[in-house]
Amino acid sequence: MRVLFVLCLFFSLIFGNDFSQKKIIKIEQNSDKFELIDLNQDFKTQNLDEQKGIFNSSTLIEKNTLLKDNETDFAIVLSFRKNFAYFLDGFNVNSKDFSYAFSKNLIQNLKLNFINAQANGIYQNQKTLNSFSPKDSTLVNVKAFLKKEKDKSKIYAKFIDYVVVVNLQDFYINITNYFFTTTKEAVASVNFKIISTTNGKIKSAKNAKLSLALKELNSKQGYDFVLEQMPQMLAKAIEQEAKKLK
Repeated sequence: MRVLFVLCLFFSLIFGNDFSQKKIIKIEQNSDKFELIDLNQDFKTQNLDEQKGIFNSSTLIEKNTLLKDNETDFAIVLSFRKNFAYFLDGFNVNSKDFSYAFSKNLIQNLKLNFINAQANGIYQNQKTLNSFSPKDSTLVNVKAFLKKEKDKSKIYAKFIDYVVVVNLQDFYINITNYFFTTTKEAVASVNFKIISTTNGKIKSAKNAKLSLALKELNSKQGYDFVLEQMPQMLAKAIEQEAKKLK
């Protein structure tokens, strides 16, 4: 397979509805109010016939042995930037540990049919990262979060339809002091793409801004609450886009 690398400017979308103390702000593509985003990603611009497919697994297994079933099968690649770290009142979690925990909960919440851990490794590499994520991103090893296929003959047997690429870009906490009260709001910026393995086209590319009120929680409780709620919010946004795939 050859991959069509697409150089795009995407509308800034922030998904979802108002949940009681959590929200995903949304700007519709057809709205009068929108923002054009340059994702600063180095998509390759050479002649399409010269491009090598990122998702070519032919070196691993003959194409005619791939099983195409009625299910839509997904691979997933996660990465993070150094700004995706948790800091509040002396309780600090670095970007690597925070992203690892966040990614684990995200995959557990996603109601998608993921391929096994070994086959997912085809896509979880530096080549995919460089093509679809910012330059300063670091891969999250998601192998432990996916099912391991014990039957070696079935590891690469299924046809993978799409790859979900998620970049955890930024995380911070807004603290607002009023006369007698203080409010704390956690904010996460995440970019995700859904890419077809058939033709390499980006089927969906969204920027999501997740916000969550921490109420009277202390620093550790706030961290646990973020890890519980925000992956769920992001999972719903990704699933919403996955439902649109044909």
